[in-house]
Amino acid sequence: FFFSSRRRHTRYGTVTGVQTCALPISAFDDIQQLIWEKFVCNVGLSGPCTTTGLTVGEMLDEPSYWGISEACATEAYEVGVASGVTFGFDDPAAYLRDFDEGLRPAKPSMLQDHEAGRRSEIDAINGQVCDRGRDVGVATPMNDVVAAIVRARETHFG
Repeated sequence: FFFSSRRRHTRYGTVTGVQTCALPISAFDDIQQLIWEKFVCNVGLSGPCTTTGLTVGEMLDEPSYWGISEACATEAYEVGVASGVTFGFDDPAAYLRDFDEGLRPAKPSMLQDHEAGRRSEIDAINGQVCDRGRDVGVATPMNDVVAAIVRARETHFG
């Protein structure tokens, strides 16, 4: 699924020395944590925004739509936990909301692909949650539906 690196990178000292610059830098002993935390947010935004046609802020502002995003992210989190991932949070919905607040006007690239009539990376994002969920015995009903809707729309693309 994702690559694994359990040892600290030899450039860790260089990275920590650069932290005085304006950009925030974080080092992770377990790259899986970084990958999965980003993945949970991507799952909570990409498919849901694509199925609704809404920006991140519009999803946040409408409780019924936001519930879709929360459910997708929570399923991804549960699949990660069942896969042995250690997260830096225990509330995926709150983590997603905090992440999304800074992205209110944004449209995920998957939505932009659909607006341009292009196929998306649904199988690598929400679809990946479904596949991995089956592998580890975690139900993913919201991601199943979101992925199916996105794939159905793509049957009309060239």
